[in-house]
Amino acid sequence: LALEMAEQGVSTASLPREAQDSDVRSALRWNDEAWPWSAYGPAVMAAVRTGVPVLGANLPRGQMRTAMGDAELDGSLDAKAFQQQREAMREGHCGLLPESQLTPMARIQIARDRAMARTVAEAVKPGQTVLLLSGAGHVDQALGVPRHLPAALKVRSVQWPKQPPKKDYCAQLRQRMAPARAQ
Repeated sequence: LALEMAEQGVSTASLPREAQDSDVRSALRWNDEAWPWSAYGPAVMAAVRTGVPVLGANLPRGQMRTAMGDAELDGSLDAKAFQQQREAMREGHCGLLPESQLTPMARIQIARDRAMARTVAEAVKPGQTVLLLSGAGHVDQALGVPRHLPAALKVRSVQWPKQPPKKDYCAQLRQRMAPARAQ
């Protein structure tokens, strides 16, 4: 089980099947503010209980700034797909990102997709399945992780139907950014 919710380099491989939630969260350096354990913990713990290693797959936070300036990432997608990724960044940030930040943010998204693809590809073993648990943008066949996987790898994306958000995240983001935009 590979997770967007944990950075590359962390894993539960050294933990016993009967590991406690707290040990698993510690091994994965879980960020409960970004990823509520209540939403992801059951899937993670089911994997641990059955002896399936859980791997961090996301780009380490310390590499994101470098990715923002890496123009080589622009060529990872064709021009149309790269523009779609930029639009996804605009929409995902509620239209609040300055135009100058769309390309750097798209680069981070591409770098994250490539990191997750690397983790998945390296975890593949004959006769076994690797499951990536991530957000919908990352499993998008045209823009996300599948685009960066080896062609010979059999990929199946499963998405749950979109649920209306319980909170208006854009309203919250606009409110949080209002003081900064007023300056």
